[in-house]
Amino acid sequence: MVAVAQDVQGEERVRPVVEERDIGFLVLIDRASDLARLLEFRIVPSGFFVDAQGSVCYRHVEDFDVSDPRVRWNLERFLAREPTESPDEDGRMDPAALERFAEGVERYAAGGTVEALALWRAALELDPDNFVIRSQIWAVEHPEHFWPAVDREWQQMQLLKEGYDKPLP
Repeated sequence: MVAVAQDVQGEERVRPVVEERDIGFLVLIDRASDLARLLEFRIVPSGFFVDAQGSVCYRHVEDFDVSDPRVRWNLERFLAREPTESPDEDGRMDPAALERFAEGVERYAAGGTVEALALWRAALELDPDNFVIRSQIWAVEHPEHFWPAVDREWQQMQLLKEGYDKPLP
């Protein structure tokens, strides 16, 4: 098992969470959301089962939870090398939005927070359902709602304030 933290702020933000939760498996950090681009997801947590040849055998990009009986059933099938049944979802990411997001990550890493936020907002305009991008904007602007714990209630209220008119994730 490998976890990937989608966080533009990097290890200094991720390490305390990993330590606090006593996570005993590898946690990679994907600042520029390269994995999101490759696997085409817009929201975390997302889950994928990848075989030894690198093929994605199972894709679950909305509300992934390893304790969900459907996920566990598919995990057992995957481990037994049997076919899995991914849920019907269309959480694929807009490639142009992700490119703009990656540009913002570069600016942020170079100390250009204002420029990074502008690029991320432009990316979000291209893909308004992209919660990987949206949550990174929030995390930079409102870190108190992300560390030491993620405030889901605040996120839901923020979506309403921003005029998000679809069902909340």
